[in-house]
Amino acid sequence: MRKFVKPLLCGMMVAVLAAGCSKKENPGTAEGPTETSAEASSSAEDEPEVPVDLGEVTSLGEYKGLKVDRMSVEVTDEELDTRIQSILDANPEYVAITNRAAKEGDIVDIDYVGMKDGVAFEGGTSEGYKLELGSGSFIDGFEEGLVGAKIGEKRSLDLTFPEQYHSEELAGQAVVFDVTVNGIEEKRDAVLDDNFVQRMSDFTTVDEFKADTRADIETEKGQIADQQLETDIFLAAVENSQFELNEDAVNQQYENQMSYLTSMIQMYGMTMEDYAQMSDMTPEEMEKDLRENVETSIKVQLLVKAIAEKEGFQVEDADREELAEMYYMSVEELQEAYGKDAVDEVAMSNKVRTFLKDNAAINQL
Repeated sequence: MRKFVKPLLCGMMVAVLAAGCSKKENPGTAEGPTETSAEASSSAEDEPEVPVDLGEVTSLGEYKGLKVDRMSVEVTDEELDTRIQSILDANPEYVAITNRAAKEGDIVDIDYVGMKDGVAFEGGTSEGYKLELGSGSFIDGFEEGLVGAKIGEKRSLDLTFPEQYHSEELAGQAVVFDVTVNGIEEKRDAVLDDNFVQRMSDFTTVDEFKADTRADIETEKGQIADQQLETDIFLAAVENSQFELNEDAVNQQYENQMSYLTSMIQMYGMTMEDYAQMSDMTPEEMEKDLRENVETSIKVQLLVKAIAEKEGFQVEDADREELAEMYYMSVEELQEAYGKDAVDEVAMSNKVRTFLKDNAAINQL
């Protein structure tokens, strides 16, 4: 049986609460003489409800004392070096340049005013703007027109907005940008030394920085290990039991998840074939994997109910409060958003998860 990338209970929580989740739109913004403006919109119809009858556990197997391994959380030197290099790459050093003109790759501090027919247009004016030459952030000709400029120099750039520019008033129009170069900075690769450590953190030495970074990685690996451990415990309990699933419920959940996945893929301009290839799978293999995951998720829900009944578990206020804290909400807000029954179902799942973990025979690798 394949193991989920995400913990089973996390996926189950999403499935149970999703029905009450409202969608919100993210407003787009467009500033300065950029070449393109990303605009996206989406709409979704209400999905049909999943049949209440998911099936049943025909034989509840052993679920206490399950033998599972917890993956190692040891941080290797290679992992530490890779993390530190990524931090260095993300935080280059910027050195002020005063003895030469701007070149591609430099960061120029500029004031600019964009004018069409001699009149400044909306969104075309800024002061103290930091622009990396060669980044392609502005329309064609803008950044190229500043290569070779010196500090204090003023340049007028005769440019034309692209035909497909997001503003209809500017699309395909000839404009002039009056630009003043206030300063020039050169971007240099960061070097791991005490100066970098003091610039980027509260530490003073490289050794302190390395120790803290190693601890961060270890914490992250510990969280991943705990999530995988919970998944493995549930998978083991599922393997020990037998189920009879309601195929209508399986089909409905599969179609819902496939519909959601398809819409997300299309939002990023990809096809199902593209997405499958990213996962080193064929579309047919991906669909098969998704159905298996849906079946296992339903089995987990049925297993949780069966264990709760056998152990006599009841959802208490403390269980609801624990779940609400995970969502940074009050219990009342969570119930209003998702419904009392859905909240109690997920709270019970968490309760059973903790019970199985507490009663498992865990081997730390």
